[in-house]
Amino acid sequence: QMFIPSMIDLTTMATAASDDTAPVLLLFDLDGTLYDQICGYVDSVHSNIFKFMAEKTGGKFDSIGSIEEAEIVWRPIFQKYNLTKRGLLGEGYEFDTVEYDKYIRQGADRFIKPDPELRVFLESLPCAKVIFTNAPEVSANEILDLLGVADLFEAVLGTDFLQNEVCKPEREAFDRVLNHLKIAPADYHRVWFFEDSYKNLVAGKELGMKTVFVESSLTMKEEGKAAGDLSQFDAVIEGKVAMELKEQIPELWGKHPPRLE
Repeated sequence: QMFIPSMIDLTTMATAASDDTAPVLLLFDLDGTLYDQICGYVDSVHSNIFKFMAEKTGGKFDSIGSIEEAEIVWRPIFQKYNLTKRGLLGEGYEFDTVEYDKYIRQGADRFIKPDPELRVFLESLPCAKVIFTNAPEVSANEILDLLGVADLFEAVLGTDFLQNEVCKPEREAFDRVLNHLKIAPADYHRVWFFEDSYKNLVAGKELGMKTVFVESSLTMKEEGKAAGDLSQFDAVIEGKVAMELKEQIPELWGKHPPRLE
């Protein structure tokens, strides 16, 4: 599926929860969050982006003569727009976005394998789960299928849903997704956000969400900055989400500290 089906009603779930701090939604990034980037797929995507830019002809692409030049052109575009496809379009590069997505995201099955431990972790969480990614939904669904967890998510919301107009870490991207999920701003503190991008997670925290940072040296290198202060997040885990998070944030499993009456 590309968009969220109507069967999920988070408003009802939120109303039904007796504790107004109880989680109503678990919002997961995909790449580098559900699987560890050391598998090589994210590196492959980046390599394909530079190849696409170097090999594409016509218009502004003609000024890019090599993969090295493509990377030099790419970095400020990515830093400005947070999404390469959107940045290239915004800077006047002309290309077929469907062709681009297929080219750069190809070969996922060479890197992504079924992950039974991830499935056990996700199945153990009683709350509704949704994917919020800066990737196209077709690719995201393929990766979820390869991991063996596609059936555990209520929806996958990516660049098609956001119409290539906005993306993480922009506030409007979060608002569009959460509004679509019928989560009111007053309940943003009941949303848990899992993400390997520091700037994306800070954006979620600023909106009031609970935050789980998935540490990755590759993401830090891409974003061109150090990790900053990780103590601001509610939990930190290295590589990918996993059951060990239960020790840091047991409340996700419905284990809340006793409330003073």
